[in-house]
Amino acid sequence: MVLSVSQAIEHLNSIIRMDDVLNDVCVLGEVSRVSKASSGHCYFSIRDSEAILDSVIFRGGHGSDYVDMGQEVFVFGRFSVYPNQGRLQLVSELVQPAGVGSIQAQFEKIRHRLEAEGLFDESRKRTLPAYPNVVGVVTSEDSAAWEDIKRTVSVRYPEALLKLAHTLVQGEDAAEMISDAVKRMGMEQVDAIVLARGGGSPEDLWPFNEEIVARAIFASNVPVVTGIGHETDWTIADLVADMRASTPTYAAMQLFPNRADIIGKIDGMTFSMAASMKWIVDNKSSVKNDFVNKLELEMPNFETMKLRLDDLVNRSERVIDHSVKLPWSVVEGILQNLKSLGPLNTVKRGYSIVRTADDNTIVSRRDDVDLGDDIFVTLIDGEIKAKVIDGDVSDL
Repeated sequence: MVLSVSQAIEHLNSIIRMDDVLNDVCVLGEVSRVSKASSGHCYFSIRDSEAILDSVIFRGGHGSDYVDMGQEVFVFGRFSVYPNQGRLQLVSELVQPAGVGSIQAQFEKIRHRLEAEGLFDESRKRTLPAYPNVVGVVTSEDSAAWEDIKRTVSVRYPEALLKLAHTLVQGEDAAEMISDAVKRMGMEQVDAIVLARGGGSPEDLWPFNEEIVARAIFASNVPVVTGIGHETDWTIADLVADMRASTPTYAAMQLFPNRADIIGKIDGMTFSMAASMKWIVDNKSSVKNDFVNKLELEMPNFETMKLRLDDLVNRSERVIDHSVKLPWSVVEGILQNLKSLGPLNTVKRGYSIVRTADDNTIVSRRDDVDLGDDIFVTLIDGEIKAKVIDGDVSDL
């Protein structure tokens, strides 16, 4: 098979990516060459007595401050062949001084990675239930931690039910068992989970630093409280948990309320209610009078309202009367004028009124009648009927 240079390097990188060791490795060596670029990248080499290895920590990587000439360091990262120079290099994700020890260096590597993913964010952590009824406990059934939790709950909150998910808490298989137990307990009908074990060496507590355990806690659908080791012991599980307690006993104290305190609060509330009722009974007359007085102050004065209403009615009547009488006087004047212009007033002044007999039309001119027409003549004291003849009027 013939490969180009770029194809050959890409094939090498694909092999590296598939190798669990080369893709996630920790190398111990002495820093022998350092070049820090303005971009923020740091290029250096680490060596031992027999070999030298190029390495790079890109901007944003953790631990570049520890890269100094002659410093012995742990470099966590993955191998890669750099195509532009055809050189094998260790791409670093974290650098730790060798003086901190390999366990601490591994702890820092996992912590930095999970922190970057947001597993430790306080905003995602849940509030513990105020009065949990059923709680799952993930620990060894033979451990002192299990006994401490049972004893604490029996004293503080005996009404609660504890469900045990037995698991190893140290050793090679412990991390996977702890992870499975947390997942299994999360599917039970529990209000919260306690993950606990007693004190021990850093090596004994290491399963609680494994990434598989951290992700199981993060994925739990109920709050998780950790009580691992002693006050000075911190694990990755503590950082992910919704609440960290320093010991298994304190974890139970954090999760379960004290029954005696609850009874005390109830007794206090009962006493306050009884005292309030007694005061009401003893002061019922005063309370009644205060209520009546307040009611009287807030109720309207109906007598005043009646007087105001009567005054409003009287004023309305006056306005209406004035509005009606004023137009009526005007009408009367018009009627008087009309009467003065009426036909009867004309007769009273010495005139007569002539009307045709056939259609009762008033005759005002000679041409309104013909010879021989019958007419009526209205006088002041009566009416006469006449006929028109040659312009003379004769009685009929």
